[in-house]
Amino acid sequence: MSQTASELKHWLAPYRVGLCFSVLAGSLATLMLLLQCWWLAWCCGQLLAGEELSLKDASWFILSWLARAGLLALKDLQAMRVSQQARQHLQQQLFSQLELAGPRRALVGNDGEISTLVLEQVDALDPYLSRYWPQLWLVVLTPLLIAIAAACYSPFAAFLLLLTAPLIPLFMILLGKKAAEESQRQIQALGLLGGRFLEFLRGFAQIKLLAAEDQVIRQLDHASAEYRRRSMKVLQKAFLSGAVLELLSALAIAFVALYLGLGLLGELPWAKQQVPVAYPSALFILLLAPEFYAPLRQLGSDYHAKAQAVAAWQSLQPLLQLPVQQGGTQTAPPEIQTLRFATPAFYSAPQRPARLAPLRLEIAPGQRVALMGHSGSGKSSVLELLLAYEPVLSQHIQLGAQNLATLELNSWRQQLLYLPQQSQWRAGSLRQNLFGEHYSALQLQHALAQSQSLEFVQQLPQGLDFELGEAGLGLSGGQLQRLAYARALLKPARYWLLDEPFSMLSKPQQRQLQQQLNTLSQGCTLLLATHQLDGLDWLDRVCYFVAGELRWQGTVAQARQQHWYRKLELEPEYAQA
Repeated sequence: MSQTASELKHWLAPYRVGLCFSVLAGSLATLMLLLQCWWLAWCCGQLLAGEELSLKDASWFILSWLARAGLLALKDLQAMRVSQQARQHLQQQLFSQLELAGPRRALVGNDGEISTLVLEQVDALDPYLSRYWPQLWLVVLTPLLIAIAAACYSPFAAFLLLLTAPLIPLFMILLGKKAAEESQRQIQALGLLGGRFLEFLRGFAQIKLLAAEDQVIRQLDHASAEYRRRSMKVLQKAFLSGAVLELLSALAIAFVALYLGLGLLGELPWAKQQVPVAYPSALFILLLAPEFYAPLRQLGSDYHAKAQAVAAWQSLQPLLQLPVQQGGTQTAPPEIQTLRFATPAFYSAPQRPARLAPLRLEIAPGQRVALMGHSGSGKSSVLELLLAYEPVLSQHIQLGAQNLATLELNSWRQQLLYLPQQSQWRAGSLRQNLFGEHYSALQLQHALAQSQSLEFVQQLPQGLDFELGEAGLGLSGGQLQRLAYARALLKPARYWLLDEPFSMLSKPQQRQLQQQLNTLSQGCTLLLATHQLDGLDWLDRVCYFVAGELRWQGTVAQARQQHWYRKLELEPEYAQA
């Protein structure tokens, strides 16, 4: 926890100058408070002595009160402005990290958990930035200025203030540790709840088809009840510590008031019949006593903001520290090059089985290759390697004479056409999901026709303006797969990476699109992950993977004679009815 707090302080370093202006405004507000209390005590003393007050005397009090209110508002506004700036920069850093991580973001969590991190946990840093950090300095400066002012009239009263002050931070730390632990558990519960809710939204069509709505609602109710329970435990700790701090400060103020009251009555045991502190001075000190402990009480309340911020920062670390490929400065060659893989074993996470065994593979320019194997055999991982998101493995892939890790990533990825098994769809019109604003109507129509999507798109109520739901809700899996293929065809590319692009289509549709793929991919390097070779006789080579290891290479005709291919064709998951 201490290491996380140190990292949080290090991240805050560039914004400390702006926060120091907030501290300065708070310190000036304390000086105005001293002036305000002094004028009030002096006026009361004058009235007690039977003197009359002029308008000028009252105006000084009003001016000091207005000045203090303005400085406090300036303090809060400056701290909020710096907090907003810091959180915006952090969110931009996280979005950039997600962009560089690509598919590796799954190591951090599902999309629901990641969205909770980027939105909820970054906002959880706001109280730490806008309240706790400035208060950490004001809790020293404000009591010190008040103690100095009190010592000018009564050193013993100032001594009492300073003697009781450390009790509040002591109890604040003891109670704050428990609040920090509960806050961390609450963040974990929120991430799990967000991830579960998003997965239910994505599978809404299947849930409705299986009539499992009641079961899903019960699971969500249970998860939300658990989150509420954790939230109440955090609030319980916060209210308990707040009550303890209020009690301690009230007792401390009572000690000072008792000393000043007995002194005015001349009943102090060591100063009988003496008045060590005059009435105006005693009133001045008594007015300052609550303000002496106010920053300490406020820090006690804001300490929970620190505990929450430390827990939020700790939850952000897996994403911030995720190794990503930054790329080099060399521009990717415009001509198609030979691809050479000489990669070591590839693990999706520590202490887990390898997704790919050491791979030795060479693909000539313009060669079209099928990657085959059972589910989880490593086909998709080979395609993902060429996306250059794996910082360790990219340096073991050669593009002609150049190393993939030395290439400028945008120039390289512009040459790739990548179609994963699960394409991403967002709520919005079909045109927006196809990035139609970047293409002409003729280009869109041509791509839809090539993917056999034009007919059903024209039959939709609003055509290309048809509104899709989250994760493509509103269209079938086969329709979404054809639209994903159309979206991919809109992009000119030299290297095609297709992962089961037609698996949800009927056999006749598959054959038509595969024959068309033969025409469209000529002159390009094609890597096609698939489980069957019907209609793919035009491929140049077949590579068969088992448990991440390349076990066999040969032509399509040779592959059809292999025992593993006949077994693969008979699997119920891939056999056509």
